[in-house]
Amino acid sequence: MKHNTAITIFLILTFVLSPLIAWNNHAGITYIILNDHWKNNAPKKVKVESLESYLLKEKATLSEVLAEIDSFVAEKLPHCPKPSPDLIFTPESVNASNVINSFYRAIRVNPNHKASLYTQVVNVKATSPSSLLPTITTLNDKGKLVNETFRPLSSGSLVSPIDILVTAVDEPDYDLDLYLFSDSGSEVGKLYQFGEQSFGNPIYEYSSQAPFHMGFYHESGIVYTLAGFIKRTFPEYRIYQFTKLSEHAFRTGHPYWGYRFAGWALHYLQDLTQPYHSSVLPRVGTGNRIWVQVLATIGLPSQKNKRIDDVSARHTLIEEYQYYLIKEILHGRQTDHTVYKAIQSMDPAVDSIPVTFESIRNTISRESYETADATDLGLEHLGIDKFEKLYEESHPIHKILAELLQRTSKHTRSFVDGLPK
Repeated sequence: MKHNTAITIFLILTFVLSPLIAWNNHAGITYIILNDHWKNNAPKKVKVESLESYLLKEKATLSEVLAEIDSFVAEKLPHCPKPSPDLIFTPESVNASNVINSFYRAIRVNPNHKASLYTQVVNVKATSPSSLLPTITTLNDKGKLVNETFRPLSSGSLVSPIDILVTAVDEPDYDLDLYLFSDSGSEVGKLYQFGEQSFGNPIYEYSSQAPFHMGFYHESGIVYTLAGFIKRTFPEYRIYQFTKLSEHAFRTGHPYWGYRFAGWALHYLQDLTQPYHSSVLPRVGTGNRIWVQVLATIGLPSQKNKRIDDVSARHTLIEEYQYYLIKEILHGRQTDHTVYKAIQSMDPAVDSIPVTFESIRNTISRESYETADATDLGLEHLGIDKFEKLYEESHPIHKILAELLQRTSKHTRSFVDGLPK
């Protein structure tokens, strides 16, 4: 068997079997960060506005911004070409009946996404699944959303920018990127020009979004030569796209959507601070990947299966633990907890690097990639097979999480520093 076939099969199996999630609790983490970062200078409350209202009022200038975004991204990311002409958002072709769907298709997201007006309340424990869930997500499997507290908003009411960002930062996981590839079996997958799904399984709901939430920019040259498909990822596209839409909304007098789009962009940025979303297989060298696949092809698959299972287990462990720990900290007001203090304590000696298109890959993702091996080794040494409970504060898993989430905090703060106040 040729090496390129071997490594391709190995990587495909890895992504099909691995959990395709990043930080499970974007909202909780962001709540802790922003309440500290803006504690002395919080932005004023803004008026809630429907997406339809914003789009109809700004459809002329919006079409120009979308064209600029598409041109920039097509130049920077050849695997993300401009949308076809029939997807272009044009002022003459939109009205109240089709403007939201036209906008979704122009920005190439799931056209069934719901732009409801609501807030997610992270410091209040849910006693039952929210009645608002059907108006918030189209996911068939609601997963952990049944544990969350949601409250409706009315157009024209006032809401805190912190509440908008905390709510919006979770939304891309609700369905924005589902079934967008040519092999997804969807109508838009055939129109959006993203090609076949590069990894993950396109027929599974949550897995179908994987290439939008992971970015493997720092693997070895031989990996890219033998498995070039891993370069076809789209978080940079989403971060740039939603950041520019946020800027447009602020500039044209729609701060609610300025903050909401910013929260969407922040989601993908935070995803890239998770080491397992920036490194294909931590601590498994290219030669080792090829060798264990060769063994598998001659009837000795145990080594390959073990590596896949081990990395998947540690990825799942850190995600599950982080989710339940952050909820426990917030519900119990545990402001002295090691992880809480790490998220809030920023070393003044650490430079705050502005978030730019270039820094997404060269700083944020690289930093995460360079942390992956140590993170994976640390999790292995814990000897924990899967999440079953939260441990006492002195447990070493909290040191690992504190270091990871402090970097998430640093880049989140840099991003929101660029927003109007």
